[in-house]
Amino acid sequence: MFAPFLERAAASLVYFKGFTFRGAEDSVAREDYPNVNKWFDAMESRPAYQGTKSDYYTHAHDLPPQLGGCGLEAQAYADSLDGKSGDWNLPLSPGSLEPDWGWYDEGAARREAAERLVHNHAAIARFAARGAGKQGMPPVMAPLADPNAVPDDSVVPAVDVMLRWVCHALLSDTGHLDDSVGQSAASLAGVSDEVVASLTYLKDRVGVPRDMQLPAARQLRGHLLWASGKF
Repeated sequence: MFAPFLERAAASLVYFKGFTFRGAEDSVAREDYPNVNKWFDAMESRPAYQGTKSDYYTHAHDLPPQLGGCGLEAQAYADSLDGKSGDWNLPLSPGSLEPDWGWYDEGAARREAAERLVHNHAAIARFAARGAGKQGMPPVMAPLADPNAVPDDSVVPAVDVMLRWVCHALLSDTGHLDDSVGQSAASLAGVSDEVVASLTYLKDRVGVPRDMQLPAARQLRGHLLWASGKF
């Protein structure tokens, strides 16, 4: 119980209060709180913990529905962890608030993200189409965890096209695909708003470790943003 408690504290204190005690190398937080950082370092060296470790974004967004709301006092920190300050844009840079997972290289992260998409691609495309669909009834406190949300089935084929490009880019590179993906996006102009809403919904719903590990989640979020930017 102690490990997830400290995980949640490290994430929620940064997100809601702007208070950091878990820091990256050479950070002030590591100097101010050396022992708790040594504990995190030791835990993160264990494969069993690596496989179950969550990320700040997931923790910060699963907390308010459980507590009935949390007071946000650090908008800039929240925006950074939510990817609103460019932190999820490609090419990805090392996380400024959440220490990177040094044991997991970029190639492995991209392959994991692609494998997760391919493994359940049909269901994921329809799930993403919730972003263009309707909210469920009765309404819930966590809009991104609405079990009764209704997807827009008419946009699923278009979403599937863009997710295939995302997979392709994850396994190769975005640079040589820009023109081709742009042409696909142009061919879907009639449903562009719906596709962007669907890709955004999926990006915001990627949870760690439920769906994949953090390095893979960062790659998937970044590539979904890249695909959305082609419209």
